[in-house]
Amino acid sequence: MAKKRGGIGATGSAKARFFHPSQNIRDKWPNDHQTKRLSGALVVKKAVHRVNRKDQMCYECYLTQIDNNNIFHILCSNFKVEVEGATPFEDEGVVSAPAPATSAQNAERARIAALRTAGEDVSSNIGNLQQEIAELRQQGIEVDDDNEPAPENASPTASRINVGSWIIPLICPRRADPQCTNNKGSWKHHQWTKIKEMDKFALFQMCFPEDWVKNTLRPATNKEIEGDHLTLSKFYVYLGCHFFMACFEGISDRKLWQSSKPISITKGAPFRLKQYISLRCFNTITAAIRYTNKPPPSFVDRFHDVREMIASFNDHYEANYCPSWLNCLDESMNSWLDKFAPGFMSVPRKPHPLGNEYHSIGDGDDGKAIMWRIKLQEGKDRPKDAAGKWAFPSKFEGRNPSTKKQYTKTSTLMCEMTVPLHGTGKIVSMDSGFCVTAGILHLHDHGVYGQSLIKKRKYWPKGVPGDQIDAYFADKPLGSTKTLRQEIDGTKFNIHCTRDDQFVTKMMSTHSLLSEVPDHKTYRQKNGEWISFNYAEYLSHYNRSKHWIDDINNRRHDPIGLEQVWHTKWWPTRQFTFICSVAESNAVMSRARARKDTPTPQLEFRQTLALKMMTNNITNEGMTVSAPMKSRKRSLGQGDPEHELLTRPNFTGKWSTDVNTWTKVSTQYAKIKCSGCNTKIRTYCTCNKKVPLCTQCYGVHFAKVHNTK
Repeated sequence: MAKKRGGIGATGSAKARFFHPSQNIRDKWPNDHQTKRLSGALVVKKAVHRVNRKDQMCYECYLTQIDNNNIFHILCSNFKVEVEGATPFEDEGVVSAPAPATSAQNAERARIAALRTAGEDVSSNIGNLQQEIAELRQQGIEVDDDNEPAPENASPTASRINVGSWIIPLICPRRADPQCTNNKGSWKHHQWTKIKEMDKFALFQMCFPEDWVKNTLRPATNKEIEGDHLTLSKFYVYLGCHFFMACFEGISDRKLWQSSKPISITKGAPFRLKQYISLRCFNTITAAIRYTNKPPPSFVDRFHDVREMIASFNDHYEANYCPSWLNCLDESMNSWLDKFAPGFMSVPRKPHPLGNEYHSIGDGDDGKAIMWRIKLQEGKDRPKDAAGKWAFPSKFEGRNPSTKKQYTKTSTLMCEMTVPLHGTGKIVSMDSGFCVTAGILHLHDHGVYGQSLIKKRKYWPKGVPGDQIDAYFADKPLGSTKTLRQEIDGTKFNIHCTRDDQFVTKMMSTHSLLSEVPDHKTYRQKNGEWISFNYAEYLSHYNRSKHWIDDINNRRHDPIGLEQVWHTKWWPTRQFTFICSVAESNAVMSRARARKDTPTPQLEFRQTLALKMMTNNITNEGMTVSAPMKSRKRSLGQGDPEHELLTRPNFTGKWSTDVNTWTKVSTQYAKIKCSGCNTKIRTYCTCNKKVPLCTQCYGVHFAKVHNTK
């Protein structure tokens, strides 16, 4: 079969590591950029670029998996053309004509092309999804179908409204409020300069609800244990073992980690953990662990065992973390395959579609997302009391006592998830699943500016004349923007619109302007030519934030998720793994924000974290020590610091005590002679940044320090 020609508009695939600039690739897929294969790459040009220290012919491509303002280049020889372009390059040979496509194939190609242009994920052979959904529902399984309207919009009458007035807004209500600022997210009790120097265990403790462990988990677990009770130190040893085991796949039997047999390269576990905890103690804690100290209620509550844990997670972040000015509300999945589990759902659009769905909200300053509030979707298992009323009613159900407006199901959820944002004037961005007019207006009543992508899910949302909007923009040029001002029950809101290639992007919002964002450009192909335009402010906010929750979930699952290795038959423990994995991801991102650096690969972070957990030195009083050992020899450090070998940041030289920072140099990986052996290195011990140490000399230094205890 003849090789297909490249050309403008051609699509193809290649290994991610072959695309340049490679830094953007490594930032997007830090753990698997070497092996991941990217499909749907769109060729826009052919030109000479310098690759591997020589000028070579390359394709310039647009990758749908990365934000729209990036153009990458790749060697032609490393790129597989899968669909020829409409305008073939002249220097590529003629190939035999492909067999004529059927009308069905043409329709499918048009659909995929439109989705790619819109930046959506595409799968052309997913089977009959609606049939699968119907079969799941016949089995009594709740399905969250992205194509179904929200309950408030599940009526054709939702679209019956007079078209408002077309305007170009000149005043943004949020900008006009002097109390609204674009402050970044921050930890309330830790400065970023302090977080920068924290070890990985201290970072995890900052992101994990440790007070709940002290006040609830330990007392509840110790009620089930005879003899030696669970201390906070022993809990972290136990947790560290689970985290360490989650760095390796293919070891299904936990006993292999405490085996007395010699380590074998062909079978068994690669390490032994019995020096940290015995198999008997490990199994005792596993059997006894409990996540609530409250007695079960008189009515049936299938979520009783985890309700306190989830509430404690939210309380921890509300007390300790201040969200950024821009946030994203989305969903997360916690994998579980028993359909009889509480709240079991199928969410076909998710990579892990079966299990428990959590509504999640987070921010993503510098592209590094932190999840700071969660809510377990209870569905048909939501409990009722003996009187038949909701056992745990929300304060956002019924009517708003101030405005007398009726809360809906979705608006209740939106208000619950944004409680820490109420009265702050911050922004929460949402996908079409939250596009409920009442919800956007209720958020505004609570001092939160919301925006939600509008999508026709069988019906248009209430107050959205979608068909009239499409007709209005039918003859408008690509990139045209305008706002439809609407009013419901005396409250005004905006429908911001942008003319795209195959559709009109619509956003329901109570803020923002149509001004262009200079550094956020997108590209579209029309009539064989490439056209670029800058995103409007509202659309830039959405595109920058829409993937933040997905980024956290990708880190939770890839390359090895806790739930993949932490085998359990008890459903509450699976929810505990979700809390742990979110805290771990938040710790990684907090460290990256503080250091203004690329997030550490998840397994690299987890392995070091696990070792520090297993060797912790937490006292019976709960005093947390950052490292298991401390130097008592003042002359070797400043105060009483931990000893850890670190690498200097790029473009830095010696440590300057005058300004308390690294001196700047022009060489990215500048090396300094080791103080012990004169080997040129970039590493140092945290106890004294002025003294460069290689790995070997650091070992001598470490042993010397701790032998003097």
